[in-house]
Amino acid sequence: MKSKRYLKILIVLGTTILLIRFLTTVFVEPLTRRKIESILNANNSAQVVVVGKVHVSMISSGIKLNRITIRSKEDYSGVLNLSGVITSIKFKGIRLAKAISKKEIDIRKVTISDSYFKGKISFQGEAMHAIVLPLNIRIGSIHFDKINLSVENTSTAASFSLKDGFLKLYDIQLENQDTLSADIVKQFDFEAKELLSVTSDSMYLYKTIGILYSATSNIMAVDSFFIQPNYTDYDFTSRHEFQTNRIEAGLSKIYIHDCNVSEYFRSGNLKSSFVEVGAMDMKIFRDKRKKIRHVNKPEFQDMIYNYPGIIQIDSIALSGGNVTYTEHSEKATEPGSVSFNEINAGIYKITNDTIYKKETASLELKGEALLMGTGRMTILLKARIFESQNTFSLNGTLSGLEASELNPILEKKVSIYVTSGKIDSMNFSFIADNSKAIGKMIMLYNGLDIAVKNKRTDDTTALKERFISLLVNRKVLDSNPLPDEDVREGIIDYERDPERFIFGYCFKSILSGIYSSLQRSSEK
Repeated sequence: MKSKRYLKILIVLGTTILLIRFLTTVFVEPLTRRKIESILNANNSAQVVVVGKVHVSMISSGIKLNRITIRSKEDYSGVLNLSGVITSIKFKGIRLAKAISKKEIDIRKVTISDSYFKGKISFQGEAMHAIVLPLNIRIGSIHFDKINLSVENTSTAASFSLKDGFLKLYDIQLENQDTLSADIVKQFDFEAKELLSVTSDSMYLYKTIGILYSATSNIMAVDSFFIQPNYTDYDFTSRHEFQTNRIEAGLSKIYIHDCNVSEYFRSGNLKSSFVEVGAMDMKIFRDKRKKIRHVNKPEFQDMIYNYPGIIQIDSIALSGGNVTYTEHSEKATEPGSVSFNEINAGIYKITNDTIYKKETASLELKGEALLMGTGRMTILLKARIFESQNTFSLNGTLSGLEASELNPILEKKVSIYVTSGKIDSMNFSFIADNSKAIGKMIMLYNGLDIAVKNKRTDDTTALKERFISLLVNRKVLDSNPLPDEDVREGIIDYERDPERFIFGYCFKSILSGIYSSLQRSSEK
């Protein structure tokens, strides 16, 4: 008797479940689909949203939307024109009691899978309309699995694309009448196969490959980052009225420790305990035959102080790098170049924290490299933080460089060709501020001989060039020290050109010491 009773109970339960499932499939799910579409399209003047199918789970209090299609309306002429497809959206842990009684949305987890969007932005300075939420919303987590996005700006050449992105947002809480913005995101994880961005003037493409950020560890890792000009050297500079640098760069194995990316999006603050870059290759080209735009350059300290957010980076380390600077001088027939190879560098204490207006601290840069691939060079820069005159000191050394290694830049820039000579060692030290650099240099060299080249033909053997070469070599001493004489000490003395940035300022200051070292102290 008991077994028959149990059998009847099972039959009743099975029939009830099948009936509920039947009613859900035939009535509840279609009604829910239409209701969702109605809500999404009711106050939406820009897009039309179509939901393919809806699956309702009474057991897990969940809803799954399949194939959601979004397209802009034909008569829409707003800022953002967006269309795309989402394979599925899953809502789990929906608290129906709150939704019905308190008109609040409380969901444990939302998963948005395999979405592709393509859009155009007609942005010319006007602000996009803010979205104000009509009710309270709480979502435990939102998972975007595999996002593919492509957006173009119809007003400029700017564009942005995201390939195979994964995003997880945690603990989303919004109150009635809150404005939808990036401020709602307190914590998130992000991963992407590729990010591409083209500048508004179409001159550069920025590419990031293999990016991963974890809010738990606060570490951002990037496989590689590239700055790619969209035009070749002379084609690039021909598109500018004034002199400008064409920069091509690639960085790899980048790790940013203790960084809060969500805080950066909310406030613009740049904070990190340690940034490491595994390798860097950079090429810079400048055509100096073009006109100069006379604009004063700020000191690097002022650039840090004037940043609108907080900067607090303890250290940045570069484990290996190469930099080549190529310049086509005004009267040269071809460009000349100078290179720094096997660069290892560290920057310490980069901050605009106003506490250092009272407390003493210094920014430091330490580095070493091979000048022209052969001469070992080291530098140490120290700059007091919040010093009124932006004073900094620079100490450096150079050793083991054949002077002829500098010909690729000398012969194109100043039409001088070094036929022989070696720089055994160079030690320089100077203090610079907003107005002037003062210091000393000892450059030990021997066997220096110089030939002057014709600027048009590059010939060094013509009578005029041979005569000028003779005068130059009589003016320039061929060694330091000279036989039976003491070592000459060069003087670094250079007034700052406000149109030059720190690199040009330091280079010209060092150059003044070299000029002084090549001549007797009584000569200018």
